Amino acid sequence: MLRQFERRPITMFKIEKLAEGNTTVLRLVGRINAEHLDELSKLIADAEPRVVKLDLSELTLVDLDVIRFLGDQERRGVELGKCSPYIREWIQREQTVNSMQRKDDPETRSS
Repeated sequence: MLRQFERRPITMFKIEKLAEGNTTVLRLVGRINAEHLDELSKLIADAEPRVVKLDLSELTLVDLDVIRFLGDQERRGVELGKCSPYIREWIQREQTVNSMQRKDDPETRSS
């Protein structure tokens, strides 16, 4: 009898934690998706000192959840260092779309 195994794509992703003066640098390496965001959020929250920078120079692939997460972190003061042009453009485009949706939402419009 042959057994079928579920084939799941292998996600190669790691986080390297570095200290640069009073800044904690988290270098994201490889392919990141939504399943990695809880771990990354915890590392950002636990960072000592509180200044956090994400080094995105080794990031090769992201998904929409990650783009939204990165945009949220940047708005909270986390620096996105060495961000590739395609990721930067996608973050900006997503922020523009979200701000347009908020303007069209009757609950967020002022009376």
